[in-house]
Amino acid sequence: MVKDDVFINGVRDEDAARIVEIVRSLQEWFTPNAVIEVGEATRRLPGFVARVGGVVRGFILLEERECCVEIAWLAVERGFRGRGLGTLLLGAAEAYACNRSKPVLTVKTYGGMDYEPYLETLAFYRKRGFRLYEVVEEYEPFGGQPAAILIKTLDCHNTRRKLSPSKHSHKY
Repeated sequence: MVKDDVFINGVRDEDAARIVEIVRSLQEWFTPNAVIEVGEATRRLPGFVARVGGVVRGFILLEERECCVEIAWLAVERGFRGRGLGTLLLGAAEAYACNRSKPVLTVKTYGGMDYEPYLETLAFYRKRGFRLYEVVEEYEPFGGQPAAILIKTLDCHNTRRKLSPSKHSHKY
């Protein structure tokens, strides 16, 4: 778990450059085109950042759907992986979904079962209560690559904290 002071707060416009840096540094998870896409997504999607020592070390961007909230992007800087930041960011996303009376969280990620980084990604989500809903073999938004769709039903009555991506900061 994280030993430093960690703050989870809403994404701000000035966080965009740092978010792009994080994506650029994780080439085994993201294509070069992802750098452009995440920069644009940061400006239009709600989300949260994890700050350690005042520096953004991870982020999550969300898309609100009619029945659920979808995780559009989630990444943690390489040197901070495995320290609990991703779990804290997921907690913020869960609170966000519950605050909007949408007790389902979804995510689409690469679904090929032959690539180690994404096997880690699937394990991360499964360990946190997500279940595999479907694998789409040729998912067009992923350039025709397979996509795994995972879902998590939330217990919104027991959400411990209420977070808004633009108004609150929560120290962990």
